[in-house]
Amino acid sequence: MPNRILVVDDLSLSRVILRARLSSACYDILLAATGQQALSIARAELPDLVLLDCSLPDLDGFEICKALRRAPETAHIPVILFSATNTRDRRLQALECGADDFLGKPLDEGILLSRLRALLRCRALEREHHKQATPALRASLAASFLAGAPAGRVCLVQPDPAPGQTQTQIDPSLHDLRCDLTSALKPASSATVPDIFLLAPEVLDQHGLAIISEFHSRPLTRHVPITVLLAPDQQIDPGMVMDLGAECVLSLPLDLTEAQMRLGAMIQRKRWADALRHAMGTELDLASRDPLTGLFNRRHALSYLAEIVSDQSTRHFALLMIDLDNFKQVNDKFGHLVGDQVLTEVAARMAAAIRPDDLLARYGGEEFLLVLPGIDLEHAQRMAERLRRQIEGAEYRISQGGGRLRMTASIGVTMHDCAAYEPIETVRARIQVIINQADQALHVAKNSGRNRVALACRAVA
Repeated sequence: MPNRILVVDDLSLSRVILRARLSSACYDILLAATGQQALSIARAELPDLVLLDCSLPDLDGFEICKALRRAPETAHIPVILFSATNTRDRRLQALECGADDFLGKPLDEGILLSRLRALLRCRALEREHHKQATPALRASLAASFLAGAPAGRVCLVQPDPAPGQTQTQIDPSLHDLRCDLTSALKPASSATVPDIFLLAPEVLDQHGLAIISEFHSRPLTRHVPITVLLAPDQQIDPGMVMDLGAECVLSLPLDLTEAQMRLGAMIQRKRWADALRHAMGTELDLASRDPLTGLFNRRHALSYLAEIVSDQSTRHFALLMIDLDNFKQVNDKFGHLVGDQVLTEVAARMAAAIRPDDLLARYGGEEFLLVLPGIDLEHAQRMAERLRRQIEGAEYRISQGGGRLRMTASIGVTMHDCAAYEPIETVRARIQVIINQADQALHVAKNSGRNRVALACRAVA
């Protein structure tokens, strides 16, 4: 579906020209001639971007931009203001009221389209996360992420000058950090990644425009917006720079106030996008968790098994099926509330005993599944015994009446050797065989008196 752009201009001829230009670039165009009409259309249609003239008969563009930013449903729609009066005061006023950019008339078509594409790329990612997240996550998880986020950090990427060369002087108030290109492309960890990379003119001189794509191709830096600084003698098209992935281009010498405002707006947009990604990640994690115990659920466990069975680098792993003994009697005698408390405590005891790379899941009811990658039969049996002792070790407190009870568990263990199966056997069939083996071993443990560990007859498949 093409992006929809709301064009707001009181001059009929200007609207016609802009519609023709943007339609030829395959955008869907909405038109408004007044400020009130623009607000009404924006709230009803939620366009992907608003291209807004500053001078309108009823409301000026600055008032409209503020109104859009105040309304939650339109607050994150990119806005480009334009005016025949292209002065510093107008540019600063536009940025102060929340505009993403300000362009002077007559509009340069190349710059306009490049700026549209840059803003629409950011907006597309935001809308995708926004659309997939639930309202509760958007309202609470994203807000909590933003509330706990540290202050924004701008990193100037600039190589040290070679002997005899001069270095472009960048006002230190614009950046919090400084590093060379290697350090920028290979950050030590996600915690050291800044909110904005500010590329000095020397970076493009030495490495060309392709370096922008390098930042966006790497996992730790691909979500970090890039601002490129261009020296007066650099013959580089700003539109091409933005089309290659830079979010902003600033020409030297800088208007310090304007540059700081633009960088601040970029940080705010990035923080919102980060918050939505955080909310999405939290939602996905919640979808894979059992709400009572906090362990992974059955669906996630089966997906994980499918991954490691298909992974040729995983030579073998152990699977444990763990079932609490006589758990039905707990529910019948003390009620389901106590039963839930016991399940939660059992889960916590087992989680404390396993390795970081092991996967523990609630398989259903009082049954748990544990996957131990890269472990042999001896160590798998040892882990099963440790879990059995953990479960039966201390008494379980009963909240109602202050009583205590003891719990035990039976455990079935099987091993899977990935190299032992023929290629024609499907992953799903293999998983079912593995689970059946562990389940059969579990039944052996139950029928042998409970509170014990049993190995599958086919311990190594």
